[in-house]
Parts: sequence; structure tokens; C-alpha cells
Amino acid sequence: MLSIRHFILWFLLCFALAAGAQDFPYTLNPEREIAMLTAAGSLSMTSHTLENKLDGHSPTEVATLQRKSVWFVDRGATRHRSEVFRNISDEVLRGSMLLPGTLLFSKPARRKGLVLATLLAETMLANDGLTKASKIIVQRSRPYIYNRSVDIDAKRGEDSRQSFVSGHTSNTAALTFFTAKVFHDLYPDSPWRPVVWAGAATIPLVTGYARYRAGKHFPTDIAAGYALGAALGILVPQLHKRGGEHWSMTATADGLGIAYRF
Repeated sequence: MLSIRHFILWFLLCFALAAGAQDFPYTLNPEREIAMLTAAGSLSMTSHTLENKLDGHSPTEVATLQRKSVWFVDRGATRHRSEVFRNISDEVLRGSMLLPGTLLFSKPARRKGLVLATLLAETMLANDGLTKASKIIVQRSRPYIYNRSVDIDAKRGEDSRQSFVSGHTSNTAALTFFTAKVFHDLYPDSPWRPVVWAGAATIPLVTGYARYRAGKHFPTDIAAGYALGAALGILVPQLHKRGGEHWSMTATADGLGIAYRF
């Protein structure tokens, strides 16, 4: 399992390599940033508002849910329920929130801190909005709902219909892949880039596994969350690379839109 020591090691790695950063690779366009922040922020706020209106499972609904009705790939998750693993997933997510800060050890990144903050805000708002929107649209029962050893009161909570996609996994992936992508662009000649990418890929896998063992998510929830967060963590910085000003991205209730203006 990942511990705080692993985050510290990655933190120190980025610090040690900071002196080799090249010219800052990203640029902002006011019209594009306003559009992206408005779209992603609106989706996030709307999704959170609608999420609060979701009802939990009634005793009758719980009684009708059968483990055998779950796809065989996901069925194993219905046998798990662990507060220990739930806490682990929370701690790994919290640790991941610190990782983008390691980029500020680079002088060019510190001078362009507002640019990085804008990119990170767009990434996380879009990820949050799309994650919450998927939960509202799909309303998939969590694995522990099928576990007969879990108390009925726990199954009736408002959170019980929000299995798809895994928010812990998507948020962790967005944070780690964002960090790795920016590191990749800041240090184009660094031999350590594969190590940073490997760390970025591993941390959300640990988060996803912890959510699986906690009975919170099915493997398909975790895979979808991983893909969503990783895609946004890479795509948003890429859209802002110098020379790529013609690209734009919008997040809506219908999905993620990418456009190119000639």
C-alpha cells in the first residue's frame, strides 16, 4: 500500500529535478479560459445540486437486488465492505492533492503560478462535473448494497446510488496525471519522466483497489473513473501548450466537447 513516505519520495524527486526546467510551455487565452471555467464550473455546481436530490434505497428495493444479477466482472465487489480500505482511499486522495504543488519548485512554474493554477482548476472542475453528472445519470447501486452482512440503514443512505463512476479514482488520476503531464512538458530532456509517469499511473490504481475492497465501487466504476481523470489530467495542459491556442474544450451535461478553430 502507498503511504505518506511514497508521496514524500515523489515530492523530493520533483524538487531535485526542478533546476532543469525549460521555458514555460503553456499560455492562457482569456476568452478560452472564461469559457472553460464557466462551462466546467456550471456543470460542477449543477451536478452537486442535483446529487443532493437523489434518494437512497428503500427496504423493498434492497430486498429485490440480487448478487447474481451483477455482471460477473463486477460481482466480486459485492462481497467486500471495509472501513480500513475506505480510510486508505481517503488518505491517498488527500496525499494526491499535494502533488501539483511539487511543480512550483521549478522557477518558471513559480513565475507562472497563475497559469498552472488556472489549468489545475479547469482540470478538477471538469472532472468533478463529469464525475457527478455520470452518478446522477446512471444512479448505479454501490456494491455493498448487495452484501447481506451490511446493515439496512447503511444501504438507505443518499450515497448508495452513486457508484458509477468512482470519484476517488477519477480525482486522484486527474491530480497525478496532471502533475506528470506538466512535469513531462517542463523537463523535455529528463530521464526521470518514465518514473514520474509510472507514479502517476500507480497511485490512482491503489485508490481504485482501496475503493473496491471498501465495497464502494465495482471494477468498471474504477476503470471508468481512472480513464476520465487521466484523460483530463493530460488533455487540459495539452490544450494550453504554446502553439495550440486554436484548441478549446467545454464541459456540459452531455459530455466533454473539444473544438479546433482554424
